[in-house]
Amino acid sequence: MKLIYYKSQQGNIGDDLNVWLWKKIFGDDFFNKNEEVAFLGIGSILLENSDYLKEASKFKKKIIFGSGVRSINEKFHFDDSWEFFFTRGPFSSLKTTYVSENYITDSAYFLALTQEYKKFINQPKKYNISYIPYYASVDKVDWKVICDELGWNLILPTGNNVEKFIAQVAASEMIISEAMHGAIIADILRIPWKRSRYYSHIFEGEMVSEFKWNDWLYSIDVFENNYINCIKKPKKLKHKIVNSGYYNKKNQNRILATLKKHERIPFNLSSDTRFNEIVKDLKLKKNKLIDTYLQ
Repeated sequence: MKLIYYKSQQGNIGDDLNVWLWKKIFGDDFFNKNEEVAFLGIGSILLENSDYLKEASKFKKKIIFGSGVRSINEKFHFDDSWEFFFTRGPFSSLKTTYVSENYITDSAYFLALTQEYKKFINQPKKYNISYIPYYASVDKVDWKVICDELGWNLILPTGNNVEKFIAQVAASEMIISEAMHGAIIADILRIPWKRSRYYSHIFEGEMVSEFKWNDWLYSIDVFENNYINCIKKPKKLKHKIVNSGYYNKKNQNRILATLKKHERIPFNLSSDTRFNEIVKDLKLKKNKLIDTYLQ
C-alpha cells in the first residue's frame, strides 16, 4: 500500500503525522501489504492535476481516508477505482462525492485511537499558553522573542518529531495556533485552542486557507471561524533595500501588541458529544478498512 502525502523538507506536523500515525493504527506492516493500493490520509492533498492524484492514479485502487480538498475551485472526475471512506469535512465531501454527508473529520483524530493517547491526555500541564506558528511562518519573525515577552511556550511545527510535538501540546493548558493541525491536535487532546493568522493565508492563498479551516471547523460543529489577526504586511521597497531588520522588528512589535489582546477572541473546543461521535465513526472506518484490505 502506497502512502501518498505532502512531504516538507523542514517538516510540517500535519503531514508528518501520516508516517507516524498509520502504523500505530494498522500495524507496522500496513504499507507492506496490498501493493496495488494507494492510501491518501491526512492533508489537503485533493487538488486537480496534482502530483498526489497523478501518483495515486498509477495504482489499481485508491483509498481516501480523511483527506481534504485544497480549495473550492477544484474540479474532480473520480472513477470507481477511488474509494472514499470519508473526507475531512462537509465541503470536501461535496466537492468530491457530490454529497455533503460523506465526512467525519480530519483523520488526525485517529490519534485518539492510539495506545499513546491516554499517556498524552494524562500528561501534567507545564505551560499556561503555547503558541504554534504555521510551518512557513517559522522563519518570518523571531517567534521565540515574541513568546518570551508574552510568557508563552513556543511549539514549532517543524523538525519531524511528531511525538515531541504532541507531548508539548499535551503539556499546555491552552493553545494558540496558526498551524491548523496545531489546533486539531489540541482539540483531540481536549485542550482549548484558538486560531491566529499571520502568513499562512499569504503562502497558501486566502481561498485555500479559509476553505481548509472551515472544512475542518464544520466537521467538529464549530461554526464560527474566529481568529487573532496578526496579518503580515507587505514589505516596503525601502525596507527591502535599506533595512530589513527594521522591518522585521516593526513586524514583531505589531504581532506582539496583537497577541497581547488575544482575549478578544474566544477559545474553542469541540463538544464531548461530537468528539465521542467522531471516535465511534473512526473505529467503524478502521474496522471496515481492515476487513476489506488487511485480512
